[in-house]
Amino acid sequence: MEKPSLDTAKAGATRFNTDLTQLEIYDGYQWTCVLASSPELRTGGGRGIFAGGDPSRTTNMDYINIATSGNATDFGDYPISNGTGTRGICASNTRGFIGGGESPSAGDSHNVIGKWEFASTGSAIDFANLSWTSKGGAGLSNGTRGIMTRGYGAPTLSRNEIDFFTMATQADALDFGDVASGATYLGCGTANSTRGIIICGRDTDGQANIIEYITISTTGNAADFGDAVVTDNAVATGAGGNATRGVLAGGGDSQITDITYITYATLGNTTKFGDLHTGLGYHAAVSDRITLVTGGGTPNINRMDAVKISAGGISTDFGDLTVSKTTMSGCSNAHGGL
Repeated sequence: MEKPSLDTAKAGATRFNTDLTQLEIYDGYQWTCVLASSPELRTGGGRGIFAGGDPSRTTNMDYINIATSGNATDFGDYPISNGTGTRGICASNTRGFIGGGESPSAGDSHNVIGKWEFASTGSAIDFANLSWTSKGGAGLSNGTRGIMTRGYGAPTLSRNEIDFFTMATQADALDFGDVASGATYLGCGTANSTRGIIICGRDTDGQANIIEYITISTTGNAADFGDAVVTDNAVATGAGGNATRGVLAGGGDSQITDITYITYATLGNTTKFGDLHTGLGYHAAVSDRITLVTGGGTPNINRMDAVKISAGGISTDFGDLTVSKTTMSGCSNAHGGL
């Protein structure tokens, strides 16, 4: 069906913009995007999952209600005991995913993508495979497509590959492109519905503070976005955000307290707007549109902390995980990419 032109369209007319992959409505003056997400996901009420990690390549999975502080509850088990799997929120509003990591059975790194359903508790299952083996790569998504970077791929940290997969369809991941900086080990990811942010992490030369971006609906190489002003904030950090702002909390071997943000639509460096209650590194983070919650981390703790995405400030005690652990993964069904 032919799209209405600006000359003939009437207020209330709709069209699908193939350039932006968005449904639009004409308000009488201009075409504007139709927001298609549930009120629950936009205002809070989402479920966050903390999965895998160390010590002993744990199979533990915990869940929380992000809108309500309190201790975590056991969710189930991760099928491949997993340390240093995908770091960053990679999930639709129904399913969560982790790719790669370490396990006693698969060794130093593997290519399995595990999946679970947020609505029910129970163990995750083997969903599909990445096109390479990986651990400690970055993950991000919108509501349709999951993105994962390679991180460490034996025998080197300096890997630049990016894979993508459709979260509703059980099929192996495909090549998306490359990161420009050449490495994403212990990096992290966050996104809104169109733009993915890759915090690049570490390579064989040490820690980096580079931030890059991609357009999730296309394929191609990542491009420079800006820098993390504090280098440790880009390594082993916790990332999440709403539809406007991406947040990085803590990070690094020195376990910093800095909480910073970037604005997805505007290229630039991070801006500090708060601090964690105590310094953290190698933790995980989950978020809805209002609150980012960190969990675990070095030195092997079970504490969770919460910070308001729009306001920042000093994080507050959210509750405890069921076990103390570090280097795990986290994701939610209410993040800013949905």
